[in-house]
Amino acid sequence: MSHHPRAVRSTTLAGIGALALLLSSCGSTEDGSQQKSAAAQPSYDTSAVTAGADWLAAQAPKGVVHNDQYGTDDEGLSVDVALALHAVGEQEATVQAVADHLTQGIKAYVAPGYGTLTSAGSTAKAAVLAEALGDDPTDVGGLDLVSRLETTVAAQGPAQGRVQDQVDPKQKGAADYANTIAQAYAVQALDGADSGAAADATSYLLQQQCADGWFRLDFPAPDAKAQGCDADPRSAPDIDATAFALRALDGSDDPHAKAAAHRAVSWLEGVQGSDGSFGGAPAGQTPNSNSTGLVGWVLGDLGETAAAEEAATWVADHQIGACPGAGAKDRGAVAYDDAALSAAAAKGITVKTQDQFRRASTQAVPALQWLPAGSSAKASC
Repeated sequence: MSHHPRAVRSTTLAGIGALALLLSSCGSTEDGSQQKSAAAQPSYDTSAVTAGADWLAAQAPKGVVHNDQYGTDDEGLSVDVALALHAVGEQEATVQAVADHLTQGIKAYVAPGYGTLTSAGSTAKAAVLAEALGDDPTDVGGLDLVSRLETTVAAQGPAQGRVQDQVDPKQKGAADYANTIAQAYAVQALDGADSGAAADATSYLLQQQCADGWFRLDFPAPDAKAQGCDADPRSAPDIDATAFALRALDGSDDPHAKAAAHRAVSWLEGVQGSDGSFGGAPAGQTPNSNSTGLVGWVLGDLGETAAAEEAATWVADHQIGACPGAGAKDRGAVAYDDAALSAAAAKGITVKTQDQFRRASTQAVPALQWLPAGSSAKASC
């Protein structure tokens, strides 16, 4: 499973043709084998991902996404924006601004209140961002995110390895919101920090995969004797959970993780629509750019370029271009689905719809790295 080189994505068709001619004049390599034609290498459109990255960066002008509808800052979505921008190598100043803002308010982010003393998912995601930027996850704003995350990992019992939000039992309504996506972020963070808890966390994540290859989203009760996916009749396939789990398992040396990743890839490619799209949860629902973008991004990173290219083409068809009703500030955003695209084409992104556009775009824009050159997007209006 090879990672997508940005240098290849930015190669132009003209450049490929010139290089092919040069290589053909060079003949064979030293061992006698024929040089592989550079024309066989894929060429990707850079304009769509750049437009999307520019729009995403504009959503966090001071390092944080502000929800105008409710008048609140959304640190979690801000981290999603930063991870997306970092993945495509664009707008690194915004990425750093998000990281700096998060550092300043890290205590409130990992312990949001309302009875939640430590959010496993938020702690893990903050650690993943720190590791992605080459920062020390054991000292983010004075907090050791790795140690704090380790305290959320069950050390024994049938749920050993499972991450759980730490809640105040005296607070009415306090609940554990951790699920497979939080578990996947935890595996990434703990593995990246060489934590001793990584193996148990990975083992529990693997239990959330059913025999067909997909992962479920929700966990059973913490004290349930059977914690595995196949043992729970309520288990249902979840596209996003499967993609997040696959990302966490990518590159693992654990043979069980490698096998699980292979099954997940096979299942995802098996449920991809003929138009390149993916539906929401459960699988097979109305196609949307949130799931299509996420899966295309992950599969592209894993070297599954054919599926990634098809997903990118569908996403590009839902990216706002020069629409009559949309202003220049809206260009580059990715609509969640056909209905959202039609509405935006008529009247642009509104205060009420901006949050959906932001959440869809953070998962969709990175998939545009695999948009084949010459693709004609329908979203040009």
